[in-house]
Amino acid sequence: MKLIPTLLLGLIGLSPIVFSQAAFADGWPTSVVGNWSVNANNSTGILSITNQDATGNCRAISGSIFGDPIIKGFYCPYSGRINFIRQQYGNILQVYSANVSADASTVRIGGLFADYFYSPGEYSFFGSK
Repeated sequence: MKLIPTLLLGLIGLSPIVFSQAAFADGWPTSVVGNWSVNANNSTGILSITNQDATGNCRAISGSIFGDPIIKGFYCPYSGRINFIRQQYGNILQVYSANVSADASTVRIGGLFADYFYSPGEYSFFGSK
């Protein structure tokens, strides 16, 4: 009879360890900071994410893309979702919405962007780092 309470205590003690690892089981990276080689509607260049908040389910990010110095948005490391806006001279040019995934040593990003300024519409967006 003493075995069952001991077993239950052991399982209860292990559950935080087992379930804390589940958040990272799908392989989404905790950070997207760095330089990404990207393709947005056949325009190639660099997405540079220079800052990411350290806490929260979704974390504020900032950086630059294609030489435009202002992107602002968020990355959700528990779902792999990333969204940001590209600004130039105070105007919002484009809104990017994508998913981040990791496979072995390559981290990939893929989704679309909506252009509101030059060529209104939705276009493909992908890259890796």
